Amino acid sequence: MEIKSLIGTYIQKSRLFVYPMLGIRRGVSVTPVQTYLCWPNKYDITDNKLVCVYHLRDDEEFKLFEDQHLTGNKYFSSFFLLEDENKGGYVFDLSEHKRDIRRIIHGKYSKLSPDYKQTVLRFFKNHKSHHTRIYSYLYPSKYYNDYAKLLNIDVTTLKKVGELCSLPDLNKECLEEKVKNVNFNTI
Repeated sequence: MEIKSLIGTYIQKSRLFVYPMLGIRRGVSVTPVQTYLCWPNKYDITDNKLVCVYHLRDDEEFKLFEDQHLTGNKYFSSFFLLEDENKGGYVFDLSEHKRDIRRIIHGKYSKLSPDYKQTVLRFFKNHKSHHTRIYSYLYPSKYYNDYAKLLNIDVTTLKKVGELCSLPDLNKECLEEKVKNVNFNTI
């Protein structure tokens, strides 16, 4: 499939390339508000953490999702109630994928390991246009001509750069919300 347009706004690289590692099926009714690769004063960009912020709900559907896919996830590390009302930060430790996460942080998406690439592609498989765009990021050599045409530049320039997806904006990949202080003192 041909790439016919460019994405004009920033897309979280943690959402495109790291969130699929959690094994949560795309299209479920419970989705994160946003995902992050770091959290100042808690997790550095090199800690291989994924922080997923969710609206907290009190219904059975969310509780089941939380039990199965968040706190029950093999990568689950910790949970923080956020100051922003009714939001929680679920932290996942993806250290077993640290080489691939390093590549993502450095914008080397085409250098991800074959298994990692396949997991990402499986996540997007039921949405043809997203799947094609992600495929172009992971296997750029097949799409240099499409992007060169859209960018109105020489294809050799793209080949020198090697990647078709922008670098992660590390400021946008860091959660800036604070943890809510909970007082458990009783009278």
